[in-house]
Amino acid sequence: MAKLQLALDGDLSDGLAVLEQAHTYVDIVEIGTPLVFREGMRAVRVVRAAYPGLRLLADLKIMDAGEAEADIAFGAGADIVTALGLSGDETIQGALASGEKRAGQVMIDMIGVADPLQRAAELTELGCDLLCLHTAHDQQAKRGSPWRQLAQLREAYPALSLAIAGGISLEVLPQILPLHPQIIVVGSAITAAADPGFAARLIHEGIRQYGDA
Repeated sequence: MAKLQLALDGDLSDGLAVLEQAHTYVDIVEIGTPLVFREGMRAVRVVRAAYPGLRLLADLKIMDAGEAEADIAFGAGADIVTALGLSGDETIQGALASGEKRAGQVMIDMIGVADPLQRAAELTELGCDLLCLHTAHDQQAKRGSPWRQLAQLREAYPALSLAIAGGISLEVLPQILPLHPQIIVVGSAITAAADPGFAARLIHEGIRQYGDA
């Protein structure tokens, strides 16, 4: 069954308020890149202390100094750290080495990758086992969410763990869930909702109902 990842991109206080309402329905909490810029690893530490039972992802989008930067996030309490698929192989290998020594996981963000199928082949050779197909915020209105690429990757790599992010809402779940992503990343559909807890519950239930069908 797919896991629900909640992306917190606003202020830390706003994120904590959303989590207070929505945490029951969330499997992974993402400290989004804008929140990392605002608060640094303090945000990771605060959320880790408040919700020790939830998996925590730091969306660093590492593109250089892979091991050193991943060490910082894992040391602050993150379970998962992101690195860009556009990064050099040496950078990704460094992040993977950090994850191995700290019992953490590296999610490769495929944002901006021109040929996801080709890059996925290279990344799996490096030992990557979790890829995220991500439509950039600035391109969502033009391109929509990348479930077509998700379908291609799922067919080519049936054993690969895949996440999907970028403009995901309750309405698109019926198109995404049949492709069996391991992680569905949702941001504003929950954080900007009038009732974030209710929005998270609806998405959580949609995922669970499909998994139980």
